[in-house]
Amino acid sequence: MINRTEAEQELRVDLAAAFHMAVANQLHEGIANHFSAVLPDGQHFLVNPFGLHFSEITASNLIVCDFDGNVVRGEGEPAASAHHIHAPIHRLVSRARVLLHTHQPYATALTMLAQGRLEWALHTTCRFYGRVAYDIDYDGVALSDAVGERLASILGDNDVLFLGHHGVITAAPTVAQAWDDLYFIERAAQTQILAMSTGRPLGRLDPALIEQVAAQTRYERFDLGYIERHFAAQKRLLDAAGGLYRR
Repeated sequence: MINRTEAEQELRVDLAAAFHMAVANQLHEGIANHFSAVLPDGQHFLVNPFGLHFSEITASNLIVCDFDGNVVRGEGEPAASAHHIHAPIHRLVSRARVLLHTHQPYATALTMLAQGRLEWALHTTCRFYGRVAYDIDYDGVALSDAVGERLASILGDNDVLFLGHHGVITAAPTVAQAWDDLYFIERAAQTQILAMSTGRPLGRLDPALIEQVAAQTRYERFDLGYIERHFAAQKRLLDAAGGLYRR
């Protein structure tokens, strides 16, 4: 049996939980998409093995890869696009210790629209003000590190990256923070699309108010512990349903 550190095991449990949260909230595409997290050594990362449904992923069946794409622990291989997107971003963007990539429906729908962007017309959307980047140069399936390197340069210091005609990535120092953003970017996109579907013009907020709400929600998220409390609540729901992710 492999002896894992307490920090690694905690990271495994949290990342496995994020997969099951994605299932519970319909943010997944079966065996497609990938989540990853850099291990405490800073040289390797956890990622889901290709072929497992998100609902099958557990703390113990996550695999460990180095930044060159080699599997150093675990059974299976990552999807090719998982390596070519995640490894370069982890290597080049130090704060992006956790990357969650999905094709969740509403956020992805925005990437299908010409000039599709978040519109600053909603309280929930304001939490992302100044934290979002857009990749508009879709170039097919990620089959080389050049794709991840390009995405890393676009992501920069942002927390959310919309991939044109593709999906979304959230990047954060912790699983809880990356999950919180993944959840709320979908809620913001869903509400925006519902409003746009009425055919009536959006009532956009005043720039000063947008900045005010962004600061207020940042205070809630970090100073009042919203991120960790939200993640813990989602884990309680999973535990009540059996807690498979912990195995």
